[in-house]
Amino acid sequence: MPGYIASTGSFLLERCPQCTLSYNPEFIAQGRIIEGLLAPDVVLIGEGSSAAGDRLQALYESCTRNAPRICRMSAASAEIMKLSLNCFITTKIAFANAIADVADRTPGADKFAILEAIGADSRVGDRCLMPGYGFGGPCFPRDNRAFGLYARSVGAPAVLGEATDAANQQHAELMARELLEEGREQFTFEDVAFRPGCPADIIEESQPLEVAKRLAKAGRRVYIRDRKGIIDLVRRTYGRLFEYEYTAPAAAAPEASNGLHPSQKRPWQEMTDPTMGNPSSSYRR
Repeated sequence: MPGYIASTGSFLLERCPQCTLSYNPEFIAQGRIIEGLLAPDVVLIGEGSSAAGDRLQALYESCTRNAPRICRMSAASAEIMKLSLNCFITTKIAFANAIADVADRTPGADKFAILEAIGADSRVGDRCLMPGYGFGGPCFPRDNRAFGLYARSVGAPAVLGEATDAANQQHAELMARELLEEGREQFTFEDVAFRPGCPADIIEESQPLEVAKRLAKAGRRVYIRDRKGIIDLVRRTYGRLFEYEYTAPAAAAPEASNGLHPSQKRPWQEMTDPTMGNPSSSYRR
Protein backbone atom coordinates (compact mmCIF):
# COMPACT_ATOMS: atom_id res chain seq x y z
CA MET A 1 0.00 0.00 0.00
CA PRO A 2 1.19 3.56 -0.57
CA GLY A 3 2.89 4.87 2.54
CA TYR A 4 4.33 1.50 3.57
CA ILE A 5 7.99 2.46 3.17
CA ALA A 6 7.54 5.80 4.89
CA SER A 7 5.85 4.16 7.88
CA THR A 8 6.45 0.45 8.42
CA GLY A 9 9.52 0.21 6.21
CA SER A 10 11.33 3.10 7.84
CA PHE A 11 10.51 1.67 11.28
CA LEU A 12 12.12 -1.65 10.36
CA LEU A 13 15.31 0.18 9.35
CA GLU A 14 15.59 2.36 12.47
CA ARG A 15 18.55 0.35 13.79
CA CYS A 16 20.17 -0.17 10.38
CA PRO A 17 22.48 2.80 9.78
CA GLN A 18 23.39 3.59 6.16
CA CYS A 19 20.60 1.33 4.89
CA THR A 20 17.74 2.41 2.64
CA LEU A 21 14.62 0.66 1.39
CA SER A 22 13.63 0.82 -2.27
CA TYR A 23 10.46 -0.32 -4.04
CA ASN A 24 10.91 -2.21 -7.30
CA PRO A 25 7.78 -4.16 -8.28
CA GLU A 26 7.49 -6.27 -11.43
CA PHE A 27 4.76 -5.85 -14.02
CA ILE A 28 4.03 -9.46 -14.91
CA ALA A 29 1.04 -11.62 -15.83
CA GLN A 30 0.33 -15.05 -14.38
CA GLY A 31 1.39 -17.64 -16.92
CA ARG A 32 3.80 -15.23 -18.64
CA ILE A 33 6.09 -14.32 -15.78
CA ILE A 34 9.44 -15.03 -17.46
CA GLU A 35 8.39 -13.15 -20.59
CA GLY A 36 7.31 -10.21 -18.45
CA LEU A 37 10.65 -10.12 -16.65
CA LEU A 38 12.71 -10.39 -19.84
CA ALA A 39 10.81 -7.80 -21.87
CA PRO A 40 8.97 -5.34 -19.62
CA ASP A 41 7.39 -2.18 -21.02
CA VAL A 42 8.46 -0.22 -17.97
CA VAL A 43 10.86 -0.71 -15.06
CA LEU A 44 9.70 1.07 -11.92
CA ILE A 45 12.34 2.02 -9.37
CA GLY A 46 11.22 3.73 -6.20
CA GLU A 47 14.71 4.40 -4.98
CA GLY A 48 15.69 4.78 -1.37
CA SER A 49 18.91 6.45 -2.54
CA SER A 50 20.56 7.39 -5.83
CA ALA A 51 23.13 4.64 -5.33
CA ALA A 52 20.41 2.03 -4.89
CA GLY A 53 18.63 3.35 -7.98
CA ASP A 54 21.85 3.12 -10.00
CA ARG A 55 22.36 -0.51 -8.97
CA LEU A 56 18.80 -1.47 -9.83
CA GLN A 57 18.93 0.29 -13.19
CA ALA A 58 22.20 -1.43 -14.09
CA LEU A 59 20.67 -4.80 -13.16
CA TYR A 60 17.72 -4.35 -15.53
CA GLU A 61 19.86 -2.96 -18.32
CA SER A 62 22.00 -6.11 -18.17
CA CYS A 63 19.13 -8.61 -17.90
CA THR A 64 16.31 -7.38 -20.16
CA ARG A 65 16.36 -8.23 -23.83
CA ASN A 66 14.45 -5.14 -24.88
CA ALA A 67 15.00 -1.51 -23.97
CA PRO A 68 12.32 -0.81 -21.36
CA ARG A 69 11.60 2.66 -20.14
CA ILE A 70 13.22 2.94 -16.73
CA CYS A 71 11.28 5.24 -14.43
CA ARG A 72 13.10 6.32 -11.29
CA MET A 73 11.29 8.21 -8.58
CA SER A 74 10.77 8.32 -4.84
CA ALA A 75 9.50 5.21 -3.12
CA ALA A 76 6.23 6.97 -2.24
CA SER A 77 5.68 7.90 -5.88
CA ALA A 78 6.40 4.35 -7.01
CA GLU A 79 3.93 2.90 -4.50
CA ILE A 80 1.18 5.09 -5.95
CA MET A 81 2.23 4.43 -9.55
CA LYS A 82 2.06 0.63 -9.17
CA LEU A 83 -1.53 0.63 -7.95
CA SER A 84 -2.73 3.43 -10.22
CA LEU A 85 -1.38 1.74 -13.36
CA ASN A 86 -3.55 -1.30 -12.72
CA CYS A 87 -6.44 1.01 -11.93
CA PHE A 88 -6.09 2.64 -15.34
CA ILE A 89 -6.07 -0.75 -17.08
CA THR A 90 -9.19 -1.88 -15.25
CA THR A 91 -10.88 1.39 -16.17
CA LYS A 92 -10.06 0.78 -19.82
CA ILE A 93 -11.42 -2.78 -19.71
CA ALA A 94 -14.60 -1.69 -17.93
CA PHE A 95 -15.05 1.17 -20.42
CA ALA A 96 -14.74 -1.21 -23.38
CA ASN A 97 -17.37 -3.52 -21.93
CA ALA A 98 -19.69 -0.61 -21.12
CA ILE A 99 -19.52 0.50 -24.76
CA ALA A 100 -20.09 -3.10 -25.86
CA ASP A 101 -23.15 -3.42 -23.61
CA VAL A 102 -24.65 -0.30 -25.23
CA ALA A 103 -23.80 -1.51 -28.74
CA ASP A 104 -25.35 -4.93 -28.09
CA ARG A 105 -28.62 -3.19 -27.29
CA THR A 106 -28.52 -0.89 -30.33
CA PRO A 107 -29.82 -2.36 -33.62
CA GLY A 108 -27.18 -2.22 -36.33
CA ALA A 109 -24.28 -1.37 -34.00
CA ASP A 110 -21.05 -3.42 -34.05
CA LYS A 111 -19.13 -3.27 -30.78
CA PHE A 112 -15.94 -4.58 -32.37
CA ALA A 113 -15.94 -1.92 -35.09
CA ILE A 114 -16.66 0.80 -32.52
CA LEU A 115 -13.87 -0.18 -30.15
CA GLU A 116 -11.39 -0.79 -32.94
CA ALA A 117 -11.98 2.77 -34.13
CA ILE A 118 -11.65 4.17 -30.60
CA GLY A 119 -8.40 2.28 -30.10
CA ALA A 120 -7.01 3.67 -33.36
CA ASP A 121 -6.74 7.09 -31.73
CA SER A 122 -3.19 7.40 -30.38
CA ARG A 123 -4.50 9.09 -27.25
CA VAL A 124 -6.35 5.87 -26.40
CA GLY A 125 -4.55 2.88 -27.93
CA ASP A 126 -6.02 -0.55 -28.63
CA ARG A 127 -4.57 -2.58 -25.77
CA CYS A 128 -7.16 -3.83 -23.25
CA LEU A 129 -9.93 -2.33 -25.40
CA MET A 130 -11.88 -5.34 -26.65
CA PRO A 131 -15.29 -6.56 -25.47
CA GLY A 132 -15.59 -9.74 -23.47
CA TYR A 133 -15.70 -10.76 -19.84
CA GLY A 134 -14.79 -8.22 -17.21
CA PHE A 135 -11.47 -8.12 -15.40
CA GLY A 136 -10.64 -10.56 -12.63
CA GLY A 137 -7.71 -12.37 -11.09
CA PRO A 138 -5.52 -11.77 -8.06
CA CYS A 139 -4.23 -8.31 -9.07
CA PHE A 140 -6.64 -6.04 -10.92
CA PRO A 141 -9.66 -6.09 -8.57
CA ARG A 142 -7.41 -6.02 -5.49
CA ASP A 143 -5.28 -3.11 -6.69
CA ASN A 144 -8.31 -1.14 -7.79
CA ARG A 145 -9.87 -1.44 -4.34
CA ALA A 146 -6.58 -0.89 -2.54
CA PHE A 147 -5.98 2.38 -4.36
CA GLY A 148 -9.51 3.49 -3.52
CA LEU A 149 -8.93 2.69 0.14
CA TYR A 150 -5.68 4.64 0.22
CA ALA A 151 -7.18 7.57 -1.68
CA ARG A 152 -9.96 7.85 0.88
CA SER A 153 -7.45 7.71 3.72
CA VAL A 154 -5.71 10.85 2.40
CA GLY A 155 -8.96 12.69 1.71
CA ALA A 156 -9.10 12.24 -2.08
CA PRO A 157 -11.77 9.60 -2.81
CA ALA A 158 -11.03 7.61 -5.99
CA VAL A 159 -14.51 7.80 -7.48
CA LEU A 160 -13.27 6.61 -10.88
CA GLY A 161 -11.90 3.40 -9.37
CA GLU A 162 -15.10 2.79 -7.46
CA ALA A 163 -17.12 3.32 -10.62
CA THR A 164 -14.86 0.92 -12.50
CA ASP A 165 -15.41 -1.79 -9.91
CA ALA A 166 -19.17 -1.22 -10.02
CA ALA A 167 -19.19 -1.27 -13.84
CA ASN A 168 -17.31 -4.56 -13.85
CA GLN A 169 -19.90 -6.17 -11.60
CA GLN A 170 -22.73 -4.67 -13.64
CA HIS A 171 -21.27 -6.14 -16.84
CA ALA A 172 -21.38 -9.66 -15.39
CA GLU A 173 -24.97 -9.06 -14.30
CA LEU A 174 -25.94 -7.86 -17.79
CA MET A 175 -24.29 -10.86 -19.42
CA ALA A 176 -26.16 -13.24 -17.14
CA ARG A 177 -29.46 -11.40 -17.64
CA GLU A 178 -29.08 -11.60 -21.42
CA LEU A 179 -28.51 -15.34 -21.25
CA LEU A 180 -31.45 -15.89 -18.94
CA GLU A 181 -33.66 -14.03 -21.38
CA GLU A 182 -32.84 -16.64 -24.02
CA GLY A 183 -34.95 -19.10 -22.04
CA ARG A 184 -32.40 -21.90 -22.07
CA GLU A 185 -32.17 -24.39 -19.24
CA GLN A 186 -28.58 -25.57 -19.73
CA PHE A 187 -25.26 -23.75 -20.15
CA THR A 188 -21.68 -24.94 -20.56
CA PHE A 189 -18.67 -22.79 -19.68
CA GLU A 190 -15.11 -23.58 -20.74
CA ASP A 191 -11.80 -21.83 -20.05
CA VAL A 192 -12.93 -20.37 -16.74
CA ALA A 193 -9.57 -19.28 -15.33
CA PHE A 194 -9.35 -15.61 -14.43
CA ARG A 195 -8.22 -14.72 -17.97
CA PRO A 196 -8.56 -16.55 -21.31
CA GLY A 197 -5.94 -19.16 -22.09
CA CYS A 198 -4.14 -18.74 -18.78
CA PRO A 199 -1.83 -21.71 -18.10
CA ALA A 200 -1.86 -21.03 -14.35
CA ASP A 201 -4.59 -22.62 -12.23
CA ILE A 202 -6.10 -19.41 -10.86
CA ILE A 203 -9.85 -18.69 -10.66
CA GLU A 204 -9.77 -15.73 -8.29
CA GLU A 205 -12.58 -13.34 -9.27
CA SER A 206 -13.00 -15.18 -12.58
CA GLN A 207 -15.65 -13.35 -14.57
CA PRO A 208 -16.83 -16.42 -16.52
CA LEU A 209 -17.53 -18.01 -13.15
CA GLU A 210 -19.32 -14.87 -11.97
CA VAL A 211 -21.69 -15.19 -14.92
CA ALA A 212 -22.01 -18.95 -14.46
CA LYS A 213 -22.78 -18.49 -10.77
CA ARG A 214 -25.64 -16.11 -11.53
CA LEU A 215 -27.15 -18.58 -14.00
CA ALA A 216 -26.90 -21.48 -11.56
CA LYS A 217 -28.47 -19.48 -8.76
CA ALA A 218 -31.31 -18.61 -11.12
CA GLY A 219 -32.06 -22.32 -11.37
CA ARG A 220 -30.28 -23.16 -14.62
CA ARG A 221 -28.15 -26.25 -15.08
CA VAL A 222 -24.54 -25.11 -15.54
CA TYR A 223 -21.64 -27.30 -16.64
CA ILE A 224 -18.03 -26.29 -16.06
CA ARG A 225 -15.67 -27.98 -18.51
CA ASP A 226 -11.95 -27.39 -18.02
CA ARG A 227 -8.63 -29.00 -17.16
CA LYS A 228 -8.28 -30.88 -13.89
CA GLY A 229 -6.46 -28.15 -11.96
CA ILE A 230 -9.17 -25.59 -12.72
CA ILE A 231 -12.05 -27.99 -12.11
CA ASP A 232 -10.62 -28.99 -8.73
CA LEU A 233 -10.39 -25.32 -7.70
CA VAL A 234 -13.94 -24.58 -8.88
CA ARG A 235 -15.29 -27.66 -7.12
CA ARG A 236 -13.62 -26.68 -3.84
CA THR A 237 -14.98 -23.15 -4.14
CA TYR A 238 -18.52 -23.74 -5.43
CA GLY A 239 -19.24 -27.38 -4.54
CA ARG A 240 -22.48 -28.70 -6.04
CA LEU A 241 -23.54 -25.40 -7.56
CA PHE A 242 -22.19 -26.61 -10.94
CA GLU A 243 -21.72 -29.91 -12.74
CA TYR A 244 -18.20 -30.70 -13.87
CA GLU A 245 -16.27 -32.37 -16.66
CA TYR A 246 -12.50 -32.70 -16.99
CA THR A 247 -10.88 -31.98 -20.34
CA ALA A 248 -7.42 -32.86 -21.62
CA PRO A 249 -4.76 -30.21 -20.90
CA ALA A 250 -4.41 -27.73 -23.75
CA ALA A 251 -1.66 -25.34 -24.71
CA ALA A 252 -2.21 -21.75 -23.63
CA ALA A 253 -3.86 -19.66 -26.33
CA PRO A 254 -1.76 -16.81 -27.71
CA GLU A 255 -2.69 -13.44 -26.36
CA ALA A 256 -4.42 -10.97 -28.65
CA SER A 257 -2.80 -7.74 -29.71
CA ASN A 258 -4.15 -5.90 -26.69
CA GLY A 259 -2.18 -8.21 -24.41
CA LEU A 260 -4.78 -8.62 -21.68
CA HIS A 261 -8.34 -8.63 -22.94
CA PRO A 262 -8.64 -10.60 -26.18
CA SER A 263 -11.78 -11.22 -28.17
CA GLN A 264 -13.22 -14.23 -26.42
CA LYS A 265 -15.45 -17.18 -27.24
CA ARG A 266 -18.95 -17.49 -25.93
CA PRO A 267 -18.73 -20.90 -24.25
CA TRP A 268 -22.28 -20.65 -22.96
CA GLN A 269 -23.67 -20.99 -26.52
CA GLU A 270 -22.86 -24.70 -26.45
CA MET A 271 -26.16 -26.10 -25.25
CA THR A 272 -25.72 -29.70 -26.39
CA ASP A 273 -24.95 -32.66 -24.16
CA PRO A 274 -21.71 -31.65 -22.35
CA THR A 275 -20.14 -35.00 -23.20
CA MET A 276 -20.40 -34.38 -26.95
CA GLY A 277 -17.41 -32.06 -27.19
CA ASN A 278 -18.82 -29.72 -29.83
CA PRO A 279 -16.85 -26.47 -30.20
CA SER A 280 -18.40 -23.33 -28.82
CA SER A 281 -19.56 -20.54 -31.06
CA SER A 282 -17.52 -17.39 -31.36
CA TYR A 283 -18.08 -14.51 -28.99
CA ARG A 284 -18.35 -12.28 -32.06
CA ARG A 285 -21.93 -11.78 -33.13
